[in-house]
Amino acid sequence: MGSSRAYPVYRSSDPLDVYAQSQRLCALLDSRDAGAHVGAELRTVADVQRMVKLLPDMSYDPDRALTDPVTGDCLFFTGRTLPVDPVELESLLPLLLNDEFVSGGVEASVEASFVRALGKGPATVGWTGRWPDDPALGSFGSPKYDGVQAVFNSDDSDWERWADTHTVFVHVTKFGDLDRAQWLAAQIGGEVLGEAVLGW
Repeated sequence: MGSSRAYPVYRSSDPLDVYAQSQRLCALLDSRDAGAHVGAELRTVADVQRMVKLLPDMSYDPDRALTDPVTGDCLFFTGRTLPVDPVELESLLPLLLNDEFVSGGVEASVEASFVRALGKGPATVGWTGRWPDDPALGSFGSPKYDGVQAVFNSDDSDWERWADTHTVFVHVTKFGDLDRAQWLAAQIGGEVLGEAVLGW
């Protein structure tokens, strides 16, 4: 039980730079799970339209509970069931995209397109896997916790706090592993930028 510990290891004002550095770290994983987790706070109609065009089957949920005026049922949407009319769509904002996808080998192009489509709201892409064992560091892979996370327009792993920069986090065992985080940061010319925080 428990959550990973996430160390911030790279920060930039360029979202595509953060995405590229996160991919360099993903390449160091001993094994990598298929697909990725994506999340974004979509604040404008244009944000939603760009995302729906890219990811029409994902869940898009209002950040407050909305109910059908006739049935009283909670409203949930996919990109295909969202209103097309911009005025109706605007009444639902902000929308939260928080989903996973597995795509037969083309996920990298979808992930890069996701980053290009982002607006100003906080967002994230996360990849899970297993870091290789490194007995010299006393570090051993933990497939339940290991991975890489790129956070956009935010500086925390929960991507709740807005920032004008973008950050890469490495996730390690629930006990933390500063030595591994420092080594990983060095591989991309970064450094550990703060204390470990609660991860996924």
